[in-house]
Amino acid sequence: MAEAATALQLALEGGFRPTIAVVFVSARWDREPLRALFAAGGIQVFGCTTYGEFVDGDYGTGTVAILLLDMDEDAFRLVHDDLSLGSEHDVAARMAQQAQSWFSNPVFLVATSHMETIAEDVIAGIESVIGTKADIFGAMAGMDPDTLDNAVFTDDVDLERGVVSLVIDGDRYAVNAVATCGWQPVGPVKTVTRSEGMWVHEIDGQPALDLMLKYSGVCTREELTPELWINEFAMSLPPQLIREEGASVMRPSLVYDATSSSVMCNGRVPQGSQIRFSLPPDDDVIDAVINACQGLQQERAPDADAIVYFSCAGRRLSLGPLMKREINTVRDIWNAPLAGFFSLGEIARVTGGANELNNVTSCCVVLKEK
Repeated sequence: MAEAATALQLALEGGFRPTIAVVFVSARWDREPLRALFAAGGIQVFGCTTYGEFVDGDYGTGTVAILLLDMDEDAFRLVHDDLSLGSEHDVAARMAQQAQSWFSNPVFLVATSHMETIAEDVIAGIESVIGTKADIFGAMAGMDPDTLDNAVFTDDVDLERGVVSLVIDGDRYAVNAVATCGWQPVGPVKTVTRSEGMWVHEIDGQPALDLMLKYSGVCTREELTPELWINEFAMSLPPQLIREEGASVMRPSLVYDATSSSVMCNGRVPQGSQIRFSLPPDDDVIDAVINACQGLQQERAPDADAIVYFSCAGRRLSLGPLMKREINTVRDIWNAPLAGFFSLGEIARVTGGANELNNVTSCCVVLKEK
């Protein structure tokens, strides 16, 4: 906490007067004094907890990443609300109605918390007001490996199950993004024959847990533990949900129920949908992200004032030190300040398709004052 206060003081010494801080912090931190630090300086906060955080090319765990922005105060608003089971759509629709009253072209930077939050319904709620062409970017808050607790927060609230949105005037600021996965599908197409929300009970008529253990080869059912599942299995054979239009989206499983032989994926997997399993990544995944960001820079976002970067926690588990090359290279493409974190899901439009909750994906959001 003392280091964060010192860094903020140093940033202000040259006359820089930020209006908002993008804050990504380990769930182990006491967030109350951190929030108070910015509130005392009249700096609003868009924040969430992480599975690891990074500034420019350095990343770690148990730290805090802060991006200070001096956006015009009449060109953005912060809005937040609590969520409960099934409330996501209506809450997000109300937020979008507020945003529409503020700006004719609102852009949404969104963060949600709690494992059972249905981020797809947050997207759908915003789109019900703004339309399917709405610009929505963001992520689900991360957590430390030994806990399921996470949160989103501002300078004056902390929400264990909630949503925070930084709404930006799209007529004043250009906000562009690209989402890239890079995981390659393998094996035949399979059908989800029984599911409910995020829980998948049967695939091709077989118990989902048993089938996934069989295909992965990671361990037997007797050897399976929650720690082994999250650290090894979840990223060894994650399913890809096939869409009728646009790229497939990843749906790794974070939780299993041995009694029912079911798995809970990080997003909805509708009954009757088709999936393919995916292989663990290699260096090509990093190159795919870098190439996509270079394409964004050439086609839509030649310059940047700042970069906000969301990368799935599963990518950190699978890619390890390779992530540093990715983050460094993306920062250097624009030569702009970058802050980001490892998340439990990434919100962005997929290539050729709709706004989606993505998984095992990098989402690069580039901001530039017009």
